[in-house]
Amino acid sequence: MGEDRLDFSILESGFLPSKISTILSKEFDDIEYVGNNLPKILANNQIESEVLNLEPEKDISNLGIDELERAMLLYSYIGHAYIWGNLKTDKVIPKNISKTWFKISQKLGRPPILSYASYALNNWKLQDKNKPFDLENIRILQNFLGGMDEDWFIMIHVAIEYEAKEILSNLKHYFLDQNEDQSFLESALESIRKINSIMNRMPEKCDPFIYYNRVRPYIFGWKNNPATPQGVIYEEVDEYNGKPQLFRGETGAQSSIVPALDALLGITHSNDPLREYLDEMRLYMPIEHRYILNYLDEWSESKRSSVTNQDKSVKLTNEIIKEVHTFRNKHLEYARTYIHEQSLSNQNNSNVVGTGGTPFMKYLDKHLQETVPTND
Repeated sequence: MGEDRLDFSILESGFLPSKISTILSKEFDDIEYVGNNLPKILANNQIESEVLNLEPEKDISNLGIDELERAMLLYSYIGHAYIWGNLKTDKVIPKNISKTWFKISQKLGRPPILSYASYALNNWKLQDKNKPFDLENIRILQNFLGGMDEDWFIMIHVAIEYEAKEILSNLKHYFLDQNEDQSFLESALESIRKINSIMNRMPEKCDPFIYYNRVRPYIFGWKNNPATPQGVIYEEVDEYNGKPQLFRGETGAQSSIVPALDALLGITHSNDPLREYLDEMRLYMPIEHRYILNYLDEWSESKRSSVTNQDKSVKLTNEIIKEVHTFRNKHLEYARTYIHEQSLSNQNNSNVVGTGGTPFMKYLDKHLQETVPTND
């Protein structure tokens, strides 16, 4: 279980990291250059030549956790740009990035692929540090092609993660700490409503057509993807023995918020391939998040029923669950408008699977139906 890795302060502070590195030391100047210029490099079809000029072996032994996350972000973006922005059809990641990318992934405990932790959690800073956190005060650090739509898509996720610390901390105090003060549930309800209001703002600056054609193509993974049926080879990574690897792509299902809420609120999902997919997504999360979710699952199964069942608490809990249902419903609506409907008139970007490699419409709808109050 890894009790020594359990960090309950995460539920107080949320899943955003406390420190985010924005630039690496000089040894990584070549990587930083490619990352910084990635939109121009992709626009000019220069990704292959740029990658082949990178130094293959980097010393990562002195990097702190925030610097490792920065390195993971850069190598992941460059790796995906190479696979999806390269005119070559063979799916081989050159040793110039594969060897160091793998070493970084080993240190962080998740696969060498672009995951939500790199795409969103570690990919922002405040535009003005003297102003409080606000959706419009977020600056995204790394892009593929750049532009308002790509930034806004990530900014919405970051803002949701930031607000989520409020609902998580309040539910922790009420359920895990068994503090029967109803104000914790009232604050949790207020927080999930704020999260839904943030979610509703996605269409303001992220257009479905732009998302489908410019943002989505670069965040696909290699698993369950028609473009990479055998997977992708990581050149000269001895541990893979030259065999293609199948990793999932970046997806919001790799966020720890909803699994944590499900466990705390007692929302359960039936065992089937889609549930197995959700469990698999934890392999792509930061290790500390993974341990917390595993603990919450065990707690929810064995101890949650002993938590107080006062009439008011049941009513408030069910109101919170209904708001989580609203959140999932909005996600399903976006899947239809941003992906399914776009795919009907565009064959460049298959809608058969989501970026994480799932039949996403079925998956989202199933979990929507299962998000229901349990005590009515």
